[in-house]
Amino acid sequence: MANVKRRADGLIERCRTINGKKRHFYGRTAREVQAKIDAAIAEAATIKEKGESFRTVAEDFWRDKEPRIKYGTRRGYRHKVELAIAWFGDFGMREISATDISRELQHMAKQGSSYKTIANQKSVLSLIWQYWCSEMGGDTNPVTLLRLPQGLPQKKRHPPTEEEVRLVRRHPEGFGLCPALMMYAGLRLGEVMALQKQDIQGDEISVSKAVVWHSNAPVIEAPKTENAVRVVPVLAPLKPLLEARLQDLKPTDYLFGGAEPLTKSKYEAAWLRYCTALGCVYDTGRRRATGKTSKDGKPLEKKIMAATFTAHQLRHEYASVLVECGIPETVAKSLMGHADIMTTKRWYAEAKQSNVAAAKDILDKYFEGRTEAAGA
Repeated sequence: MANVKRRADGLIERCRTINGKKRHFYGRTAREVQAKIDAAIAEAATIKEKGESFRTVAEDFWRDKEPRIKYGTRRGYRHKVELAIAWFGDFGMREISATDISRELQHMAKQGSSYKTIANQKSVLSLIWQYWCSEMGGDTNPVTLLRLPQGLPQKKRHPPTEEEVRLVRRHPEGFGLCPALMMYAGLRLGEVMALQKQDIQGDEISVSKAVVWHSNAPVIEAPKTENAVRVVPVLAPLKPLLEARLQDLKPTDYLFGGAEPLTKSKYEAAWLRYCTALGCVYDTGRRRATGKTSKDGKPLEKKIMAATFTAHQLRHEYASVLVECGIPETVAKSLMGHADIMTTKRWYAEAKQSNVAAAKDILDKYFEGRTEAAGA
């Protein structure tokens, strides 16, 4: 055989081109080599018919995707990839139908998963099939044929209550500058934590970075999207607060933390102290051991309290005010740093309850007038 040769180590080597790829096979006898070639041809035929195994494609996808994902979202992505592998494992990519995928998503719905959780799982599945098509010669993406299960629970973001907003406005002192920057500038928490004195010039705040906590340690990273890099105006209520804070800072000092940004634990402790001072905390029902004992020898525990609202919710308050004031959606999108106008519409353009009540009064007066006119 022309393509048979015996190597210096005594093994027989043969070369064969299978599915367009040249492969080398080794064995101590010609029969052993031929058996390996036959097995490879059969495997190639199976792959051609069924596609590569889902496990192989998903793992290759993740190796390619992971380095390009922000730290904060990496864990969630990995979990979704692992869940998909648990579903489809060693099935060939062409063996898995839209019905198979729909069945798994329906199962998630029955277990109580929210709309967002299932939508994100579907998105990751679609990305895996897209990778198969673009990088491994795949030819179909069954995920595109799917619709999400109906009636899924959706968690909507809501602004804080009127009372909580009133308290924050009345107490901007100390750590109150943090929620004030969200309420009057619409910044995200990571953007607030990354603000340095040099980022504030005159009546403008330059947003070009964000703190991402890797476990507890603060790491400066680029914002979530290119649209998040923006310049926002310093509104009148915020100006004196910033002037007071910036007085004793160096240009490179952070507004919160000084020479270095706050760690996650220090931020959480500062936020809880601030909300406790406002009276906006509640008992979670959980307890933490103090390491001390009472007079009768029983271990003493401390209540674990939590804030009734998050700092990020005040960013929603800023968005609600934009809507109330009639700021065009495209301008609101730029001020908020959204990548997609639909985010602006879907999550933030919600009327406040007070506006709904005002609309009720207007409508009642209108229809009362119509009724009186009809009676006359």
